Amino acid sequence: MKLLSDDTHPEVERFHIDLIRRAPLSRRLQMAASLTKTTRWLSWQAICERYPDTAYEERIRQYLLHLYGDKLLAERVAGHLKKRKKSDDSA
Repeated sequence: MKLLSDDTHPEVERFHIDLIRRAPLSRRLQMAASLTKTTRWLSWQAICERYPDTAYEERIRQYLLHLYGDKLLAERVAGHLKKRKKSDDSA
């Protein structure tokens, strides 16, 4: 098996991979969802640190652009979120 990490001892890496393989599917899906949530949160934090004086809406646009990797899609999602916020505010 090819090693995946240069900074982890090969025996430890094999042990971790074995634990993941033996875990039930529900646990593996839970770990993947947790990793996704953490990655998105860290991305948002990085955007906020990089653009501290930027308006919230612009930070949202930057985050969506990073998340989706497509300017058109990011703008469409940002527009949808803006409409939804206005709708929520008026209710």
